[in-house]
Amino acid sequence: MKNKILLTLILLNLTAFAATEPSSAIEKLKLQELAKTYPKEKIEKSLKGYKNIKTESSESLSHKAVLVDLNITSVEMLNQKNYSTITEYVSDFLDNNENSLGNISDKNIFEKVLVKWNNVVPAKDDLLLEKLNIALANGLMTGYNLKNINNYAHFDKNLSVSYGHNDITHAIQLIALLKGEGIDAKVQLEPKTSAFLHNPNWGTPNYTHIILEDGKIVVTPTEYDLKFQFSNNNDKIKFTKLVDLYAKKDSKDQKGLIYKSWWQPFIQTNKIEGYQMLISHLVKNGDFEANVLTLPKNSKAFTDFMKKGSNLEVTTQEIWVNPAFYRFMEGDYK
Repeated sequence: MKNKILLTLILLNLTAFAATEPSSAIEKLKLQELAKTYPKEKIEKSLKGYKNIKTESSESLSHKAVLVDLNITSVEMLNQKNYSTITEYVSDFLDNNENSLGNISDKNIFEKVLVKWNNVVPAKDDLLLEKLNIALANGLMTGYNLKNINNYAHFDKNLSVSYGHNDITHAIQLIALLKGEGIDAKVQLEPKTSAFLHNPNWGTPNYTHIILEDGKIVVTPTEYDLKFQFSNNNDKIKFTKLVDLYAKKDSKDQKGLIYKSWWQPFIQTNKIEGYQMLISHLVKNGDFEANVLTLPKNSKAFTDFMKKGSNLEVTTQEIWVNPAFYRFMEGDYK
């Protein structure tokens, strides 16, 4: 029992040590001058219900008032000395690597996604495209994506998923679905130039495509990956289940799905129960990077081909995909 109490105290101390205090947050967010403009009346209004309002210094109170007014924290959390949202906000602010459009909960998130999509410049790199198209024609992979690396989200891999599609109305409805289910997450849209083998069972392709000499159809649309970073793993798992329920087609005229749902939705993430492992091959040239997925048994042949006669470097990593997409990789269409 004593050991449990000691462990609890240690964890509480570590949590407190890691938390960002309100005054430290104001300094890191560079809001000191703003805080000094707060008169007593404004502070009291912003901190109504704060239990230490009569005992703390005006400077300390003004810092807290600013954070409350910016919705970074609340009076209730301040009363509990719970600085978790302050810590998270400051961490995000200082992370120059991260690149997001905003959160699902933002009122203007649909507008931001639409603006990003409507201003897409298709990724194009002649060196990469030539090698990739030959590899595709030779059956070394089932498709590829080409992106401009400046659009990368750089989200936390443990909490994020990548969801691929080609219709922006589908993206808007998916985000709205998550919002309606009470799920919040950071959002980024990464445009990509894609090419993949079209399965005849999907029907006639309704976007740009070419027919190879052997009769195979290669579709070449401009698509996107929607990147979501959730606040916890439970929300990430809930997302995958919602896709199966409302964004996966199981019959031709199926009702109750969001706009233009696919037979085989495309989700990439780290290892989670029920998902299957593929090998991701990243091939970079300047600001452009191709991502090619293969079954593990096909990885070496593709890597050797891309390296042959070129200075291209191929980086491989294990990724996990939803069962429906894995079946596509094996030649199925559902």
